[in-house]
Amino acid sequence: MEKSYRNVSYLFLGALLIVFVGFYKTYFSLFPRFIGIKPLLHLHAVLILAWFGMLIVQPILIRNKQFALHRRLGKASYWLMGLLVVTIILVVRSSQLREKNLAIFGFAFADVSFLILVYGLAIYYRHKPAFHARYMVITVLPFINPALGRLPDSPVPGPALGLLILVGLLVFEWFKTKVFRPYLIGIVSFVSIYAFYGLMTPTPAWDYFWSLLFDH
Repeated sequence: MEKSYRNVSYLFLGALLIVFVGFYKTYFSLFPRFIGIKPLLHLHAVLILAWFGMLIVQPILIRNKQFALHRRLGKASYWLMGLLVVTIILVVRSSQLREKNLAIFGFAFADVSFLILVYGLAIYYRHKPAFHARYMVITVLPFINPALGRLPDSPVPGPALGLLILVGLLVFEWFKTKVFRPYLIGIVSFVSIYAFYGLMTPTPAWDYFWSLLFDH
């Protein structure tokens, strides 16, 4: 395993801390009774924690040469990601049915679109470890946006922090290993996806799209 990625689990832990802080008031602070929380939200939270757990454990398994277990967890991630995306869609649907918010709806679409893209690239490059690892790193970014969006006094918007992290990773790779293409693709994809949805959400076309999905 590359020396520069032996401690990547700390990055995942940092992102997990942001998620915990962002969702503390509306979810984690309600432990253990979780009054008013529906089963769907519990499943969604469990899947997110499972995803972060997998991201944290996988580099440790590689570092300890537990390659077989690493591959088994990798195959299990197909199911985990599928279920996670389904719960994201269902949670967004439930939220929009309670209260229409085109901006939240748009950025949720951006988050899940970017997540599917970079995870798909990670799987595509699963036999090229240098690229695979970097695309898996990027999968944490879509979880930062909704977490920071729940903090009214957040010093930086979620997409802006995600972009800063990507730029920082790109600069690091440029000088350290020269394996920067995944982060360059990540930046172009991130900017394109979030800019598209950001520009679409105030338009009548996006409002019409919302109506097609939710007005019955």
